Amino acid sequence: MSRFKYDFEAVKERVDERIRREVNEKFPGIILIDNVSFCNLRCSMCSHKDMVRKPGFMEWELYKKIIDEIAEERPDARVWITYFGEGLLLKDLDERIKYAKEKGLKDVVLNSNGVLLPLNNWADRLVKAGLDALYVGIDAYYKETYEKLRVGGDFDSVVEGVLLYKKALQRYGRDGQRLFVQFVEMEENSSEVEKFIEFWRGKGVNVKIRPKVSWAGRIEAKNLKEFEKRLPCFWGLNTMNIAHDGSVCLCAIDLDCQTKMGNINEKSLKEVWNTALKDFRKVHLKGMWEILPEMCKKCKDWQSGYAEYIS
Repeated sequence: MSRFKYDFEAVKERVDERIRREVNEKFPGIILIDNVSFCNLRCSMCSHKDMVRKPGFMEWELYKKIIDEIAEERPDARVWITYFGEGLLLKDLDERIKYAKEKGLKDVVLNSNGVLLPLNNWADRLVKAGLDALYVGIDAYYKETYEKLRVGGDFDSVVEGVLLYKKALQRYGRDGQRLFVQFVEMEENSSEVEKFIEFWRGKGVNVKIRPKVSWAGRIEAKNLKEFEKRLPCFWGLNTMNIAHDGSVCLCAIDLDCQTKMGNINEKSLKEVWNTALKDFRKVHLKGMWEILPEMCKKCKDWQSGYAEYIS
């Protein structure tokens, strides 16, 4: 039984508040940057293995342009240093984090599968660079479950890496730097949630439990239901997602960047946010579901976007 319940009326209040703020939202509050779009795993709950767009690494000049504008416009925005790839495959990841922090960004975070954390002194390097939060996806208490879900991963290496990162925080960290282990709840692992929480809290590590998404229908997610009513997508309203080549993708679920909303090589983030993405937000806010892009019309992942994460 999923621990995530969806209350339409309760969420509607949050949406109404967001609608009231829309006139003042001149710059995104959450930005995902595709510094690297390669991954070293083939996880069952993720559709990266089916990605059609050609993966790559973001050029430094493009990355600096993005960071410089965020620093000028909204330095307190949450900046995910990767969008859909494994950040630890990027040899200069710590230098990119350091650049963002030196420019004054307040909330630079990384989502990782953690397999490579014990290698190349990554734990120390990320903490010293100033990474504000690291989220390590594990999704299992038992090694056998992990290997079924996180295909190609190494359970023991991930556990070792998380504990190394905790020690690095104790040695070099500053106030505000945090570490989380993440558990995507699904049928295959739901019986392990409580043991997962107990184990990691016992190690002094923050825990985040989140619901599964379907990646716009590409992965089966039985936790997502059919509703007569739908609400504007949290990710569509609040995030900007930039692929490694500068393309701005429709949302955080548009992994193939099927619907391009602009390109940061040609325009500023602010310009894209206040033109193509603003039009997209208006469609959601007005409930004009029939004119949404095709991948968005039938997508149920907006439900997960409003879930109250357990931590």
